[in-house]
Amino acid sequence: MLVVSDIHLNHVEDNRSQLLLHLLEGASRSEVEYLVLMGDIFDFCLGSHPYFQRKFDSIGKALEKVVQSGTQVIYLEGNHEFKLASLPWKGVQIISEGTHVIHLKSGETIQMAHGDLIYSHNMYRAFRRLVKSPLVTGVARLLPGAWMDNLATKGSEVSRAQDQYRQIEHEKILGAVDAWLEAGPGDFGIFGHFHVPYAEPRRDRKKGGLFSVECWDRPNVLAFKDGRFHRYYFDSKAADAETWQPAEPLVRKLLPGE
Repeated sequence: MLVVSDIHLNHVEDNRSQLLLHLLEGASRSEVEYLVLMGDIFDFCLGSHPYFQRKFDSIGKALEKVVQSGTQVIYLEGNHEFKLASLPWKGVQIISEGTHVIHLKSGETIQMAHGDLIYSHNMYRAFRRLVKSPLVTGVARLLPGAWMDNLATKGSEVSRAQDQYRQIEHEKILGAVDAWLEAGPGDFGIFGHFHVPYAEPRRDRKKGGLFSVECWDRPNVLAFKDGRFHRYYFDSKAADAETWQPAEPLVRKLLPGE
């Protein structure tokens, strides 16, 4: 099982896109049970608009090739993505909302969601529902794609410029994710959105854990193998810089009472 999230692609010619295409080519030649895209793979994409269908056609073809190799490809729509189910990508399973659960052949159950659906403020959730509504996305489909693309890209750049000033509320995030995992059937819970590489034991001390996928400011893959999650960091400039690392606890080093 391979998982990527929060790549925030702008152009199919840039380094991030080329790294993703390299990863997908490798996945299509390997025995991978699941490839999961946890959302915000694109910095902005309206899947029902012909402009974005053309712009990201190479990514779609690469994902279709992974599907043809026998891997199940699951794409959870992020907050930067809209109407992805309208993309003409054969065999790619699009999850527009909510939590999705898979059962690995090795026996583990994994539940997953884009992180903003697990922890966010009420005003944000209302805004998310509005911009993803059929009315707004329907009107957006009538607008020039290049204009929307440019506007959304500039908005994302302004938002990311504020990231260094934002305080990450680890305990609140993990508390919400704990409750989400405990309410579901998963042994493991994985999520994206926060750009933080969480790897925490379960609060209820059951088998499994909580894992989030780091953003592609440092290109990486989260992989489940041999009963645990590992992170794979890679560099487009130096093949010998590619490394596998165990996904270790980031915040919750030890549970209370241990």
